[in-house]
This record gives sequence, structure tokens and C-alpha cells, in this order.
Amino acid sequence: MLKKLSLIILIAVISFSCSGNNSFNLKLVKPPVATRQLGPSIFFSRNFIKENGIKEGTPIRILSNGYQMDLRPYMFFGKDNEFAVHKEIAEAFKFKSGFNSIKIKKIKLSETSLSPKPIAFKVENYHGVLSKWKGYAYGAPHGDCDNETGAVVKKMTRLSGIPSTAAYGCRVSYRGIWYDCNRPLMKEPKKGNRGVIPVREWNKAAEAKYKVFQDSVLTNSKMKYGERFKLYCSFHGHDLTVKYPDGRKIERPVIEGMGMGFSDAELRRIKAFYYRNRKNYYKNPPDLYFGNLPEDKVYYYDGVKLHFFYTGLGARTYGALRRDFLRNGLHFETPNTMRIPLKAQDKTARLLTDLYSFVRDSIFTSRKNEKPFTGRVSRPKDINARVKIPAGKFVMGTNSEEVWSCEKPAHEVYLDSYFIDKYEVSNYKFAKFLNNYLSKDKISVKNGKVILNRNSKILYDAGNPYAEIFFKRNKFKVKKNRKYFPVILATYWGASEYAKYYGGRLPTEAEWEKAASWDYRKNKKSFYSVRSDMMKKNLANYDRTDDPFEFNMPGTTPVGYYKTSSYYGVKDMSGNVWEWTADDYVYGIYKKLGSAPVKNPFIKDSTATMKSIRGGAWDTEYAVLRSTMRLGINPDKGLVNLGFRCVYDKK
Repeated sequence: MLKKLSLIILIAVISFSCSGNNSFNLKLVKPPVATRQLGPSIFFSRNFIKENGIKEGTPIRILSNGYQMDLRPYMFFGKDNEFAVHKEIAEAFKFKSGFNSIKIKKIKLSETSLSPKPIAFKVENYHGVLSKWKGYAYGAPHGDCDNETGAVVKKMTRLSGIPSTAAYGCRVSYRGIWYDCNRPLMKEPKKGNRGVIPVREWNKAAEAKYKVFQDSVLTNSKMKYGERFKLYCSFHGHDLTVKYPDGRKIERPVIEGMGMGFSDAELRRIKAFYYRNRKNYYKNPPDLYFGNLPEDKVYYYDGVKLHFFYTGLGARTYGALRRDFLRNGLHFETPNTMRIPLKAQDKTARLLTDLYSFVRDSIFTSRKNEKPFTGRVSRPKDINARVKIPAGKFVMGTNSEEVWSCEKPAHEVYLDSYFIDKYEVSNYKFAKFLNNYLSKDKISVKNGKVILNRNSKILYDAGNPYAEIFFKRNKFKVKKNRKYFPVILATYWGASEYAKYYGGRLPTEAEWEKAASWDYRKNKKSFYSVRSDMMKKNLANYDRTDDPFEFNMPGTTPVGYYKTSSYYGVKDMSGNVWEWTADDYVYGIYKKLGSAPVKNPFIKDSTATMKSIRGGAWDTEYAVLRSTMRLGINPDKGLVNLGFRCVYDKK
């Protein structure tokens, strides 16, 4: 028996190793996850591809069991005697579990209808008619991995003339390639190169690819850096499913929509337009839900209660949809039925065109005149005030269903007493700090960037077109009437250096959250820093609050403009600008802390590439303003919606 088994193995090895032979006996295994975007494909090991002179992504002809099909070959992390195909291809060939005999024939491109699809990053621009659509654009940041989103926007441009841009080859998750062209983040490969870790990191390679996409979007529409799109839409795909009580799963027939720069009433009008017309495009059209409308957080499909898959938040904070590039933005996550079938692609292209035309010709024309505020702003009398936060326990995080998992679970924390700035640091105060450092030769200005001389860290981006502090005649000055607005575009290093100069430091996440949310009289917390679990337009500065500063860029309000405060009396901890904290951003850190009370937590992780920010901003929807919300940002970056405040161990 042993000799017989050895002979079988020897035959299999000989069959594989004879590179001159195009017949192979290989074992069928499951295909890698997240590979549908590659289209008709077959997977071999690295050695198999190399030894048989196969070029990845270039079609080959597979013959087996009297059937043949052209497929694109790709490398996966299987064994040398294994191959993989998707279920429908296996069924077509009648492959059986275990070893199968297959033949490989190399063919000319003229002999196949399949085009080559190598794994390589590229960005394609589809030129539109700018005389008709100046200031409007579409983007497919993951044109292939989102299953044909690139093909859809290309068809839309040809149909309507709306310019669009698509990125390809940026997400091949099973190979450890996961660049996010919607924001400069990536996922690093796991050990053994068998996939990706769940945490997105910010690094130079990811930022470089993101910048290629960002610059292509601007160039394609002949937009200069500093100009803003009237409307930009990021078009995506999803593979969400509905799970029935009996265990059956079907694809979730829903469009996940998000809007930025639109009021709730305007988003409802867009939604109503879709529902009135959707059967003109599809026989069985999906439903449309906007994630930043309160009534759309939970919905029902066929009697099954479903939670909206709340995605795209990072994009609206610092990605291709960020507000320094647009006035209004839409973000659509669409089901496969809208993108993969060729007939559906044509219908979706028509839908996107009609929807854009409706927004341009109906939504925008019905708006009131959007004039920026140009009046004078007075200085708060106690602008230098600090608020004491007494020592004691509080509950950090939340167990609410309406939040991200990084905000869970709720856990008890003990903090020593500290003092915190009542107001966010203003342009006036930060400019004063910069001038002091300049006089002592601690900083220099290179290409608009303020550099700390001792370590070359960037402190502030004075060259940004939206910077409110500028450098002229060897001095930092604040733009007219912007002295008492919160400073923006300061990096983590700039914020921490400022705090250090004034004898303070940046708050830990725990210190920030306690000052923002804790009701010390009733020993409970509020969802928002306005002493309430509810948010309304007159309580804080967030997207489309209709305050006098709504149409300025940036849309910040003067520090302390709103009468509301936290229970301790701290102002603007919900909205206006995000705020830097001292902690490294570790997504699931709360789950690692255990149930015992944690004393003075400070998150330091040698592998982290981002710092935590808190509070939401003038360009985010109200749900993001909750006191438990956490995001991570590259410490080297300053953003138009990001500022800070300081804490002090002594008054």
C-alpha cells in the first residue's frame, strides 16, 4: 500500500515538474477571498506560474473534461500541486473535489475575448464635457475591486459627459495589497502573506497612491488646488447579505448613500427622486438609504431587521471627499446587481446621470444665496480660561448599537485631576506661538510648511490655500477677521509643541472624553458634549447647521460661539473642529483593557502610525459629534477640519 501511494505521489510530482508538458494533475481548493473583481480567473502557486512561464493577468485557455474556457491566471498562496477557481467555473468544467486533470494552452490576445488584467496600480481619467459639467465629477477609487465600478463611471462619462476617474489594482486583499484611494490608508499583510490585518494604517506608500488618484480627479476636471467641486460623488460597491432565521443568505438589495454639504431635507428630496424613477432603470430596483439620516439607521428587508452598514466616515474626514476639495459630496455603496451585468451597467450609468442632473437643476437652484460671513468677530473675555476636571471615576466608551466597534465596550476609568482649556486654541494664540518660536530660531518655513528645526517635524501648513495663518515679511499673521476662530492645519507635532510651550500637553483620549461627556452630578455620561443625548442645529457646529458661517471655507465658528458646553463648562467639544489627543490610535483597544477599572490610561503602541482625534467637525454629520467617536490621523498631517486644545496638570 505504501509503495502504491509513493508511486501516485511521484506521478503527480512528475506531472507538475515537467514544464514542457501542458497537462497537469492538480488538487482543487477554495479560491482566495475578495477575488471576484479579477473576473474569469484561475489561481496557481507562485512556483507553478514561474516554472511554466505564465504571465499573471494574461488570458490562457484551460481544457478539462471535454470543456474549455479562457481564464486569467493569478498567483495565490496555495501549494505547488493546488489550483483554485470560483464555484461557477468549477461547475462548468465539472471539476471534482481532489485532483483533476487540466490542460493549459497559451493563446494570442486575438484568439480570446478576454482582455489582460495584470495586478498593477493605475488610474484612468475619462474626459467629460466641461462646458456642461464644470465643477462636477465622479470617482471610482476602487474601480476593479468594487466589481466594475470603474466600468460604470466610464460608461456614464461617455453617456453624459460628466468627467470621472477610476483607480485599478489598488486592492488585492488576498495578496496583502490593500491601498485605499478614497483616503490614504492601507492594510498590512499578515505573517505568512495570507491576507490582511483588519486595521488600516497610514504610510507613505498609501499616501502616494492616494495622491495620484486625488490629483487625477482634479486635473481631469481642470480644477486647481484650492478650487472646490460643486458636486463630487464617490461610487463604490458592496457585497452585503441578508441572513434569514433559517440560515439562508441573499445579497442585500440596498444602495448605501451618504451626503455631505446637503441638508436632511435635500437628501430626502434626492431619495424621493430615486424612488419615483427607479423602475425606469431596473425591473427589481434596490432600496436607497442615507446613512446620515436618523430614520435610516435601521431598516427592514423581507421582515428581517437590518442595520445600515455605516461606512465612508473616514473618507469624509480626510479622503477624496474631504471638504477642501468640494462643497457638496455624495457617496454611494451599491449592490452587485447594479454593476456586474453589462445591461445593468448601462442602466446605472443613466441613473447616475439623471441623479446628477436633478441635483444640479433642482436641488442647487432652489437654495438660498450662499454668501460667506464677512463681519467682525469679538474676542471671548475669558479666552485663556482653564476648567478643572476633578479626580475620580467615569465610564469611557459605550455599549450602544448605534456606534462603531472601536467605541466599545463601555469600561470604567479613574483619572487624576487636571485642567483643560475652556476653548479650542484660536488662530490668534497659535500665530503668537509661531512668532515666538521664529524669534528664537526654533522654526523655519520651507515651501509653506512650518518646520521645527531640532527634528524637522512639520508643525503647520501655512502654504495651504485655506490656511488662516500666513507667513509674510518674516512674520506670521492671521487673516482678516479670523483671529478668534479655531486654528486648523496644525499637525499633531504642532499641537503638542504649542501645548509644551505653554506648560501643558495634549489630552489623553480618556481625559478628553471625561471633560466632554461626564455628568459629575448624576454619575452618568451624555452622548454629546452639549449635556444631551440628542443633537440639534442650535447646539453645535456641524454640517448644514445654517449658522452665519456655513458658507465660509472653512466653515468653522468662532471659539465659544454656541452657548452650549459640557457638564464641566468646556466649549465646542462636539463639532467645530476635530481635536488632537495624545494617544496612539489603536482601533480595538477597549476590548483589551479588561473589566477592572483602568487608572490614567495612555495608549502608546510602537506599531501605530496614527494619533487619535475626537469630537467631529463643521463638515461632519451630527452623529459623528458623539463623545465616544474615535478616528486616527497621521501625526504629520494638518487638516481643514482639525484643531486642538490643551490640558495641564496644574492651573
